[in-house]
Amino acid sequence: MDVATAKPTPEERRRVPHHMLDVADPTERYDAARYQREARAVLADLERRRVRAIVVGGTGLYVRALLDGLDLGAVPRDPAVRAQLEREAESLGADALHARLAALDPAAAASVDARNVRRVIRYLEVATLAGGVSAFWSRGPAIPATKIGLRPPRDVLAARIEGRVRDMVARGVLEETARLLASGVELTLPSMSGHGYPHWVRHLRGEIDLETAIALTVRDTRAYSKRQMTWFRRDEAIRWCDPTVADPLEDVA
Repeated sequence: MDVATAKPTPEERRRVPHHMLDVADPTERYDAARYQREARAVLADLERRRVRAIVVGGTGLYVRALLDGLDLGAVPRDPAVRAQLEREAESLGADALHARLAALDPAAAASVDARNVRRVIRYLEVATLAGGVSAFWSRGPAIPATKIGLRPPRDVLAARIEGRVRDMVARGVLEETARLLASGVELTLPSMSGHGYPHWVRHLRGEIDLETAIALTVRDTRAYSKRQMTWFRRDEAIRWCDPTVADPLEDVA
């Protein structure tokens, strides 16, 4: 999944050591709790070697799990409840489950896209068992960090998103998707739910043309960027910077 995830190139990885890449197979189910354990181990190792780490990413729950130390182990689970919710998602649709989550925990519903069925089901499972999700976003030992947020003008961001999607096509995202399908990676897996894969698959199957697949991927990415901003605006520790007029690295000392 190198192209669709915008993984750093081999040249970039030679110039700067990168961590937490190539840690899971596309068929594995990877969650925030596993990321928290593995990424914190990396940060601890770098700290022992007195190496400053730069954490780069945009998935708010994962960033918060890493730096703020959410107690993910305390979040309740019930396989029977989850199985029932999965059946309801198939029969009623994801929007109905998202509406139910909004009634139980509006903050949790606002942080997740209704189309992210797996996350909606997980949040609704917790909300059903405990009456809400937000109560379990408690803080454990935090990792001190200087937080820099990039906030370019909307028109610049929109152009960059479309340019990135078209660059993915030029770099071979369709061939990458075809290889994944040929290797047995199913579209129902969580790894195939994002990064435009559903639309590339539909194009490969002849259901939509390439321009439509590009437009849908651009649409989804722009919607995701809006949810990112909604999440990160709540963090008062973030120093916001417009990278089109200032160098954000000047804030890092």
